[in-house]
Amino acid sequence: MRTFISLANCWLMVLMLCALRSTAQNPNYVKKYGNLLSLKSFIYNDEFSFRNRSTGLSYIPALHSGVGVGVWCKYFPFDVCYRQELSQIGNNANYKRIKSTDMQLRGYNRFFAGDIYIQEYTGFYESIKNRYRIKGSILEDLPYNPDIKVSQFDMVGKYIFNNEEFSYKAGFTAGERQLVSQGSATVGAALYYLRIRSDSLLLKEQSCDLRSCNIGVNGGYAYNYIFGKHSLLFASGMIGLNASTSIFKEGVSDKIHLSPVFHFKGAYWLNYDKWSFGITGTYNIIHHSLGDTMTIYVHTRRTEVVVMRRIWVKKN
Repeated sequence: MRTFISLANCWLMVLMLCALRSTAQNPNYVKKYGNLLSLKSFIYNDEFSFRNRSTGLSYIPALHSGVGVGVWCKYFPFDVCYRQELSQIGNNANYKRIKSTDMQLRGYNRFFAGDIYIQEYTGFYESIKNRYRIKGSILEDLPYNPDIKVSQFDMVGKYIFNNEEFSYKAGFTAGERQLVSQGSATVGAALYYLRIRSDSLLLKEQSCDLRSCNIGVNGGYAYNYIFGKHSLLFASGMIGLNASTSIFKEGVSDKIHLSPVFHFKGAYWLNYDKWSFGITGTYNIIHHSLGDTMTIYVHTRRTEVVVMRRIWVKKN
């Protein structure tokens, strides 16, 4: 337990020291729009699943897609969005019992990129397939487990080394304008918490309340590729290695397992001064060790098609 806390404190200090040594951005590479507000509308599709490696079983909630609107203000650290789900639910009554919360908070500045994932799903379909992408027509015929509830909370932070010439914000949120193709190595730390609850036989093993906490380091690379007068292509890949431990009612396990993670972000933007049109996507694979015999892989994916309008407020 002491080792676990020491790792967390160490990497938080590293990120703080990296932030203090940051310098100003080069205006020849990155342009700030200077707008007060950004309004956006979007359509989205989310996927979430987890797989038990020991049994080969995958668990999938209903597919989630819909529309949304959002606003960004330069005085706020995060975007504020509202989403309305429009998924086709078919004729299966089990869909009515599926509940979900899926939020992502992003805070990007010159030298730091931070993401927070808050996800909770109740009601899962069971599949013997290793692939987690199951079409809705097939999903209705799979065994349904209304008692399975999965909660996940993740915090991922990355320091951007080439913060004078590269903009993570321009690549993924179109909050700035990248003028020249440029990339940067990234390094950071992450915290992952997973809880799986069930009143019946969970994962074909036992009824239980499983909890796991991971903390570790990550490294990767991000790149903005500029082509044409208005187009930007962004890609960011990150691999991490975590110390993973189980949490029980009586405390935290003394056993530490090494668990890998993978994160990917991609985007295409067509940028103008007032408007931006884009497609963004995230894909994560997170490995959790729950005791000595159980290994869980959590897959999450989100795709959005975005239309953004910038607004300036003129002084009288």
